Amino acid sequence: MKKYRTNSYLCNFRKGSRKMSDQKDYTFRSFGITAMVIILLLGVSFVPGFRVGKTYIKRANIVSDLIHVEDSAGKLMADAYFDTTFLGESVEATSAERIDSARSLPAATSQDWMIPGTTSLEGDSSTKAETVAETHPAAVSDTAGVVEIEDFSTDGRQMDHFYHALTASSGRPVRIAVLGDSFIEGDIFTVDLREQFQTLYGGHGVGFVPFSSPIAQFRGSVKHTFSGWTTYSVVQKKSAPEEIQDKFFVSGSVSVPDEGAETVFEGTSFRKHLRFCRSARLLFIQEGQSAIHVTVNDSIERLFRPESSPFVQQINVTGKICKLQVRITEPAGFYGYGVVFGDETGVALDNYSIRGNSGLALFGTNSVINTQIGKLLGFDLIVLQYGLNAMSPEMTDYTGYGVQLRRIIDYVKRCYPGSSLLVMGVGDRSTRREGEMVTMPGIPEMIEAQRNAARRCGVAFWDTFRAMGGEGSMPGFVDRGWAAKDYTHIGFAGGRYLARRLAAALAKGESVYLLRMEQEEKRRQDSILRALAEDSLTVEGGGYE
Repeated sequence: MKKYRTNSYLCNFRKGSRKMSDQKDYTFRSFGITAMVIILLLGVSFVPGFRVGKTYIKRANIVSDLIHVEDSAGKLMADAYFDTTFLGESVEATSAERIDSARSLPAATSQDWMIPGTTSLEGDSSTKAETVAETHPAAVSDTAGVVEIEDFSTDGRQMDHFYHALTASSGRPVRIAVLGDSFIEGDIFTVDLREQFQTLYGGHGVGFVPFSSPIAQFRGSVKHTFSGWTTYSVVQKKSAPEEIQDKFFVSGSVSVPDEGAETVFEGTSFRKHLRFCRSARLLFIQEGQSAIHVTVNDSIERLFRPESSPFVQQINVTGKICKLQVRITEPAGFYGYGVVFGDETGVALDNYSIRGNSGLALFGTNSVINTQIGKLLGFDLIVLQYGLNAMSPEMTDYTGYGVQLRRIIDYVKRCYPGSSLLVMGVGDRSTRREGEMVTMPGIPEMIEAQRNAARRCGVAFWDTFRAMGGEGSMPGFVDRGWAAKDYTHIGFAGGRYLARRLAAALAKGESVYLLRMEQEEKRRQDSILRALAEDSLTVEGGGYE
């Protein structure tokens, strides 16, 4: 019995072994399948990016850290990567007839209110004792010297209007407007540029602040709280109610109140010259019969009932203003822009940042409203800071964006004629290559596209990239805590550094302007003296009868 079982087991073992030996070996086939998959993925890596409707499908390059493949769709991307929502509106928006008609409109209606009490601002001195050089911090790339402003106007005097305003006593503030994207959101960069100029030339106040804003808590330069407002952005213009779509200003937003909507602005010590100011100008359109309740410093209140009008109006409050509260009742027909805080002299600087804007969103603004507010405030220098939202790591051709930037510049020039205009090139932006953060390959091409746009339009240009330190400077900013870890956006510390570099460039430009004015005045005086001498000789020689 035991022997039978043993033979049975042996027989079964031999049968199992025979069956195993009859099965095919698929080891090499699995290697072949793996190789085919790798070859397929490598092939996909060479398929250029393409668009499906409004969606851009990026190149799927699995060996991007080893092999950089030029995107043959770069030309397409240059025209279509950035938001094209407003391209169809650019023709109407830049209509010379429309803007010219706006210039012929009567001045915006203004109601003035001088609050009682002193208008002196003790405790927050604003003298010209400091200079840009004295306040400029020691930093790594400071030794590179001033990155000068490039003036591409035919006579080299694009910036003269601004420099003249700085040096003349006009009885009004010199106003700078910085139009940009999320790079300056929350008053980053502009808060320090404002501080520099107000320290040098006088002035107080944070400039323009919208009635309501989704980033109010992020902005340290003003304490801003509000309730009962709906904020509409020009970037989502198509989703805004129809009656609002034609009411956007270059600030990029319109604030619409519910019954009893309230907003409170209060000065801060985040930077110098921000705790109080002498003037607060409320900007709005009133097409109904709204009541505007204004309270200053928690103690002085006044009710305003502006007349109904389709045009921009302002309420100008003057006095020592530390805190301002605005409440709206009977709100139908009220469209609010914001409040401009400043002085009646010195320098004022407004931050008009629109997140996600490549600059094209300006075409979604109303040129008549832009012109009206421009006449009301008087912009001496307009800085355009755009480009980051038009960039992609796969893209190196920005010719198309340069064409659009020229249209943007022309639009701004038409809305604000006579203002000096300065284009800021993009700063450094990093992408990952071979495990390291390096400058995005298309940065030089973007800067050249921006410089060429400034050259073709005859305006000024400033190389932000070079001011940051050039190639590979963004990782250094991140390591110092000067920029966010997205390696794209600077923080307040990085903004302070860049603001002082631009302030130094503008100060140098002003000194060159003053020297030129002195030389021209000397030549004029010499010419007068020569003419007088010639007349004298003619009289002495009996030339006159």
